[in-house]
Amino acid sequence: MQFLPFILFVVAFATLVVWAVAKSRASAAARDRTLVAMGFAPAPGDAETLAAEVARHENNAEYSYRVSEPMRAAVDGNPVWFYAKERARHGSVVSAHELRFPLRRPSAEGLVLFYKPTALASGTTATAIGTLATSGFDSQPDDLTRLEIPVDRRRGNLIGVLGPAYFSLYDLIDAEALDALEPVGDFGALIVSCRSDWCTIASSTTRMDLDLVRLWPIVQQLAAS
Repeated sequence: MQFLPFILFVVAFATLVVWAVAKSRASAAARDRTLVAMGFAPAPGDAETLAAEVARHENNAEYSYRVSEPMRAAVDGNPVWFYAKERARHGSVVSAHELRFPLRRPSAEGLVLFYKPTALASGTTATAIGTLATSGFDSQPDDLTRLEIPVDRRRGNLIGVLGPAYFSLYDLIDAEALDALEPVGDFGALIVSCRSDWCTIASSTTRMDLDLVRLWPIVQQLAAS
């Protein structure tokens, strides 16, 4: 009987693991159904090419990248992808979900935007989070640095900007696109990244679900612009 508590712990832990795995699978299945309803189809043959494109997009020599479970749709004849991205360095791996779509911009230079949810009011806390997000972490693109948020954007959900030195935000993306992106933080997307003619909307981790139903109209609008 002295082993009973240990046995009960093992059984409870195993049950919790099975429940967590089942929940994760159910969530993934629901996400796939949502994507199919939006016009996405599995595109496993795109994974290798996408991984190479992601590496160019991220432009960080310290990391390697892997793409899994890509799905592809089209907006006005242009491809749009959803996939899981893994970023690896020294044995440490971070995974996130991304939507990748074309976007016309004033410049092909790199740009990273950090967003908060509307529920987090603008002020000291939001400013501090934005400062931390743009403080030169090793996962940031090698060629980008912190830029000022224009005065007219400081009361919204945009809390951090990375871009090339001596550029302004409006040199890199137009106001209409920024207006469309304003609510993405409310839908699980905290990071928007652009380079060349492509942008991504990403979660910070695969543990945070993107609200694809609400993000999809934003992607359609931007990809068709």
